[in-house]
Amino acid sequence: MEHSAAPDSAERPSAHTRRRFLIAAGSGIAVTATGILLSAIPVGPHGATTPVDPDNPRGLTEYEPVYDRAVKGLEAPLGFEDCRHPTSRSPRDIAGSDHHEVTPIIDRFIIHHTGTTHEQLDFLSRCNKRSSAPTFYLRHDGSVFELIRPGAKPSSTGADWNWRSLAVETLDATGAPDYAVTAAQLEELAQMIAWLATYDGKTLDGVPVSFTIDREHVISHRETWTGTECPGPYLQSRLDDIVARAREIFAAR
Repeated sequence: MEHSAAPDSAERPSAHTRRRFLIAAGSGIAVTATGILLSAIPVGPHGATTPVDPDNPRGLTEYEPVYDRAVKGLEAPLGFEDCRHPTSRSPRDIAGSDHHEVTPIIDRFIIHHTGTTHEQLDFLSRCNKRSSAPTFYLRHDGSVFELIRPGAKPSSTGADWNWRSLAVETLDATGAPDYAVTAAQLEELAQMIAWLATYDGKTLDGVPVSFTIDREHVISHRETWTGTECPGPYLQSRLDDIVARAREIFAAR
């Protein structure tokens, strides 16, 4: 997730509060201050109800994902400071808090975790106050959603890293203290890394790639900034294994 003065856990509302909001937002339920439900389900033209697609809970425009193993690409309204007046996302040729110019490149794959076990696709499908814009979202079953194109700069790791990276938010399978993930997620992380390595020396979605499958190029959020524990103890301890598996996948291509 993006840099802030507080650790990830402090930035999020309580699980109970956030879950209530997500349920309400995802189903079209409006909740007043007294907790009265104003509308039970979304209503379309002529009073027809609109079913919620769990793989696209906010009915975003879909596109053919660049990552060929992704379930789908969603035009998520992410990475905007002003959600009421969204503008073009910051380009990859701008970096740092001083917004200095850089030569665009993708040379890092950065692993994050959600910090919660609750489904996050609805949250990541709206312009959220964290302006969190990972490239990918990874569910427990190993399914991947591409939330912004790889050519777009993510807003997940920090101004000195976003411009040069792809970022994945991994949905935790367990909570604190380990924040473990599933075997399917570990495998898919390796698949994604091996896929990115096939673009080394080429361009990915219009951006030059310089990427080798090693621990210099595959890193975690905490390795970019001491102010976070993301992606949690479990994923951090498995990074070497993920890299080793990615090398196997790449060699077999």
